[in-house]
Amino acid sequence: MLLVPLDEAAPLGRKQVGGKALGLARMAARGLPVPAGLVIPVGQFQAFLRHNGLWRSARRLGRQPDPQRARALRAAVRAAPLPPALAAALRGRAPALGTELVVRSSGVDEDAGDQSFAGLFRTEVGVLPGDALEDAVRRCWASAFDDRVLAYAKRADGRTRLRRRLREGPGMALVIQRLVRAEVSGVTFTVNAMTGSWRQMTIEACWGLGEALVGGHVVPDHYLVQRPRRLPEPLQRIAARLRLEPLERAVQPQQRELALGPRGVGWRPVPAATLEAPKLRDDQLVQLCRLALRAEALGGCPQDVEWALDACGEPWLVQSRPITTSPAPDRSAKTLWTRRFIGERWSEPATPLGWSLVRPLLEHFIAYPRTTRSLLGGEPALRLIDGAPYINATVFRHLSFKLPGLPPPRFMMDMLPPDEERAWLTRFAGAPGVRVYGGILKETWDEKRWRRFRWNPFTNHRAWEQLEALLEREVPRQVTPPPAASDPVQALERARAGIELARRYVKVHVTSLLFANLWYQVVDGLLAVWLGPGSEGVTRDVLRCPEWNLTILTHHDLWSLAQRARELGADLSGLPDPDSPFGQALAAFLERHGHRSDASWEIMSPRWDEHPERVLALLRHSLEAGEGDPRVRARELTEQGERALEELLASIDHPVRRASLRYLVGLTRRYLLLRENQRYHYDRLLYAVKKNYLVVGRWAVERGALAQATDVRFLLADQVEALVAGRLEPARARAEAERRSARFAQQLERSPPDFLVDGAPVEATRDGQRMTGLGTSPGIARGTVRVVADLEGAQRLRPGEILVARAVDPGWTPVFPVIAGLVLELGSQLSHGAVVAREYELPMVVNVRGATELLSDGDEIVVDGARGMVWVHG
Repeated sequence: MLLVPLDEAAPLGRKQVGGKALGLARMAARGLPVPAGLVIPVGQFQAFLRHNGLWRSARRLGRQPDPQRARALRAAVRAAPLPPALAAALRGRAPALGTELVVRSSGVDEDAGDQSFAGLFRTEVGVLPGDALEDAVRRCWASAFDDRVLAYAKRADGRTRLRRRLREGPGMALVIQRLVRAEVSGVTFTVNAMTGSWRQMTIEACWGLGEALVGGHVVPDHYLVQRPRRLPEPLQRIAARLRLEPLERAVQPQQRELALGPRGVGWRPVPAATLEAPKLRDDQLVQLCRLALRAEALGGCPQDVEWALDACGEPWLVQSRPITTSPAPDRSAKTLWTRRFIGERWSEPATPLGWSLVRPLLEHFIAYPRTTRSLLGGEPALRLIDGAPYINATVFRHLSFKLPGLPPPRFMMDMLPPDEERAWLTRFAGAPGVRVYGGILKETWDEKRWRRFRWNPFTNHRAWEQLEALLEREVPRQVTPPPAASDPVQALERARAGIELARRYVKVHVTSLLFANLWYQVVDGLLAVWLGPGSEGVTRDVLRCPEWNLTILTHHDLWSLAQRARELGADLSGLPDPDSPFGQALAAFLERHGHRSDASWEIMSPRWDEHPERVLALLRHSLEAGEGDPRVRARELTEQGERALEELLASIDHPVRRASLRYLVGLTRRYLLLRENQRYHYDRLLYAVKKNYLVVGRWAVERGALAQATDVRFLLADQVEALVAGRLEPARARAEAERRSARFAQQLERSPPDFLVDGAPVEATRDGQRMTGLGTSPGIARGTVRVVADLEGAQRLRPGEILVARAVDPGWTPVFPVIAGLVLELGSQLSHGAVVAREYELPMVVNVRGATELLSDGDEIVVDGARGMVWVHG
């Protein structure tokens, strides 16, 4: 059996024709539009290896993957002759398919329901019958031994099926088909794998051949379609005709396309007439969705369908594979640690002193020790791992759930690694861990934990107003007498009072964050139900943070200072004379906003007041960008939001709905304002605490216990107390500080992983030219990458660049007017950076794993802040 017609190949099964060919064969046999083709079965590859004496080498490579041996084997496969019978069959039958062919690899384990092996094996496009076809066959076979295949086989999760296949002998068939000269190509996903919704289909389309899209070389058009519920195949066709409803279209300009020319496949410019035109008409969109639903009914599960439209607009299906799913979400005993959420607040290593003060504060509110000991492995709620704070996220494996066909809770998915998140998103439904829910509720009831929070969502903001007034009175007292005073006992008393105020702050702030998220989701959900498609834009306009928030005020004062510097002709390359007009203006700015820092929850983080050269860098950026007054822009956006709200209310006839929406929008805006302003005041409070510890540090320097006052950050809080009380000898304190200082310097050079599972990092990888994350601020931005480790490094940013960083905190946002977009490794829908990015209308994608390592300065990327996509073009 040398060659098998594609439409007759299905009965041979996966072991003989591979996953890709099997899917195509089933569709061809049922009359779906699949280009005619021939299949070279798996046995012919193995016969080829035996014919050329390469069989043992191939099996040995499966037992002991070695790049050098693989390189030699690939070269031998590409040079070896085909068995005469197979060569004759190809020359006799392939020309009937056409003068332009495509050769596709079809692995035995490829396109399975639980593992896809997508993109591992080679495809040859634009092949001519004859010698060129034989060469293409050998190159595809040689790809079974590519380095990326061996790397996949050696991954930590042990791709046992692939490794076994390599040991038993390569399991690869080939599909030879007529090439469709595609005018438009794309992919249809029969469920929305980005959100987990089984009521939506997503379609991506580009001009030219589909390799440009699947390789991530172009930004495709994106279409979202409401689909019918899953039904048996006979009913699926009828339902598809009746209930397909386009929900969303995002058309992207495309400058170039992949096409087949005289010299093979290459890039060519897209004609000017179609540069910004939609790739698909409505009738084509519906037709492609119907074909994909038929493919899903044949496959018995959600499908990823690749297609092409020829010059006549006729559709052709060139691949259909299951959307890979995991057997079940991970609820093992392994402990999961994450930097998500907490990493935004510690964008640099935590100091021993700062962490020893803040960790008990947080654990008081988030730790459930009884439930953790009995059901979750017993690890603490928080841990400092190599200087990086981590949250024990094991509980989210049990709290997560998925209602049938609906997306799972987004904030829970953000706390899980990508593989575990995908397991939830691709499932139809999933139940929560009832025992864990029960344990948490019981512990909450037994300890009356609601008393620890200002938990009432309707009155929490009033509690903040009371606390804000208290902070306005008490924070100045935390640094009285002046920090230069040398009484360490009084300084520690003031620091302890500050930490107690911080406890009261967290009591309000944690629930303010929760309610900001809660009410935002409530309003967003109501608008989605009432308005249907396109509600996302309305939500963004209506739920803008009010213009008078303290972040915008800081930006306004910074902008005003930059204008003052321009008027005075001030030299911003160095610190000014304190008595000069600009020096006095700078001092006034620092008096008001000098408590800002790069990492607001790190008590000992450097502040603008301590490093005014950072403010000068921000001023240079402001002048270079030529930005206008931030408050003017913020006022315009606020007025735009008010107009959007009034138009929305006018469109709602039901009086109860109208009144409810007005109230909920007002409440949501209030909490969005609170979460911004609370962080500002918390910065001030922690800076006061820091100043008091520096008093102790100076006292310790006089006694030889520290080399410099700032080294107090390398002692734990109880060690500082013991040193002042005389229970810790100065020499021992100095040795402890020096040891931790050396370790801290090493930690500054490291980039902690987002996730750890039982202490092992979840490695970051880049999937070709496309990276995915969570879109938090909509829009498209194209620019060059600038990877920034800290705010000091942000002075290298140039107008129009894309900021790529671990995370951003309030101190970072003054650089936002300079940049074109953001890509962050850590963040959330309502993180500080996301809220401000939406105000500045900057496209932003967060939770892009390994972005600072996988992207480099100068890379050209496109950021899609609506769909959470990043395309790498350089």
